[in-house]
Amino acid sequence: MATRRDFLLMCAAASGVPLVASDPRQAGGADVPKKGGTLRVGFYIEAATMDPHFSGSKIDRQVYHNIYEPLVTLDVKLGIKPGLAESWQQPDPKTLILRLRRGVKFHDGTDFNGEAARFNFNRMKTEPKSVRKGEVASIDSVDVVDAYTIKLNLKRPDAALLATLTDRAGMMVSPKVVQERGSELERNARGAGTGPFEFVEWVKDAHLLIKRNESYWNKQGGPYLDRVRYRPIPDDTVKLQSLQTGEIDVMDYVQPRDVAAVRADRNVVVVDVPSLADFAYQLNHTRPPFATKALRQAVAYALDLDQIVKGVWLNVGVPANGPIPPTSWAYDKTIPPIKRDLAKSKAKLAEGGQANGFTFTMTNNNIPINVQEAEVIQAQLREAGITMKIKLVDSATLISDGNNKNFEMISYQWSGRPDPDGNTYQFYKTTQGTSLNWSGISNPQIDALLDRTREVSSQSERRKLFSELTKILHEELPMVFIIHPIEPKAFSPKVQGYEPIPDGMMRFKDVWLQ
Repeated sequence: MATRRDFLLMCAAASGVPLVASDPRQAGGADVPKKGGTLRVGFYIEAATMDPHFSGSKIDRQVYHNIYEPLVTLDVKLGIKPGLAESWQQPDPKTLILRLRRGVKFHDGTDFNGEAARFNFNRMKTEPKSVRKGEVASIDSVDVVDAYTIKLNLKRPDAALLATLTDRAGMMVSPKVVQERGSELERNARGAGTGPFEFVEWVKDAHLLIKRNESYWNKQGGPYLDRVRYRPIPDDTVKLQSLQTGEIDVMDYVQPRDVAAVRADRNVVVVDVPSLADFAYQLNHTRPPFATKALRQAVAYALDLDQIVKGVWLNVGVPANGPIPPTSWAYDKTIPPIKRDLAKSKAKLAEGGQANGFTFTMTNNNIPINVQEAEVIQAQLREAGITMKIKLVDSATLISDGNNKNFEMISYQWSGRPDPDGNTYQFYKTTQGTSLNWSGISNPQIDALLDRTREVSSQSERRKLFSELTKILHEELPMVFIIHPIEPKAFSPKVQGYEPIPDGMMRFKDVWLQ
């Protein structure tokens, strides 16, 4: 059973050794990486778009980290290391200077340089469909100092910006491809990236194929694989059987109910990746019933997180005390998760003018484990006199309903970001524009705290601010926090060289097939 201590030990383990031979925890081995072969990856759903500036899907990111590259990257301890930017400096809190790598070409043969980087930032900031606007909102303008140096001029200090640039907000797309292909880029990313693999094709509901970039700039290590073929397999049982019978080589996620069986299978290697994720439910503050704080609190006190984590997730994760996971330097273990207290829940019902209980609807993904969780929550709330109806929808509808605030309570499974800002700012900051603040929370004290976490550079000072934020979130409840999951991934023993980075993204540059 995974306790919080186990979770933290797994975090430490994930900072270790790449997957070699049949055990991810064993180092070395005499085998020398060799080129060749197609790695076959099973995903639970299909990708949404191949344009990283328009993407809101975790599955998309799994592909992107192989065909696109960010300006800076993460190591297994979530440290920031050079990517397309070789180095950086911050002469003052509102200036970030990035020195770009020379000799890098996009897959279409055009040069990556300062002008290309400026084009990407301007596109993220101004393109109407950009989902990156919030992530780069602190950037006022970008100057090209010389061909391989850019200067980001910030509207305000942003201590989280560098970490933000390790993901889609830092990914560089060929300006030529964007200008020539337009919206077609969403389905066809041929030539668009600089990464170790190039986009080949995407056949809807069948596969997405990428191939080795023979001209990749980084001559150390891979890419070794000829190709990577991603296949959507929504049925978890079918996906697991496909791995066990050798039809696929990698599973992006092993469902908690299957973890024990997969561990017992000598033909499968399981890698526990302690994640940055935050699985929760957003409560709509802009309309009844959850415009009333006491009724939000009544729901929170009626939930038994230990029972949910044990019974639904089979302890593949830990109860959440807020949006920041145990993998983060900002996690505060002294703040306990909200404990079930039915007497308090009923008192809050009375305080909110609903002493006899009330009825509301939860919107959730129509995926087996989400349905199971919803039914457990429904039963727990019933004991407090609260009636919850369940509305099951597909992922696209869930996102649309969230963005349009067309819900009362809605599931939100956030894959997490390396800086705690990525798990907090866009969810709780009062905003007029594109945002993940589906709850509609607008709280001056929270706004001030969030701004302060970006202004302060000291990690210890930021940790105190995030702890203060977590305590206020327990009171205001824009979300009911449930679990910080562990993400078990499963591999064929012939898959070598995989490094588990806690953002859960599968990077295949140095992976090879035995």
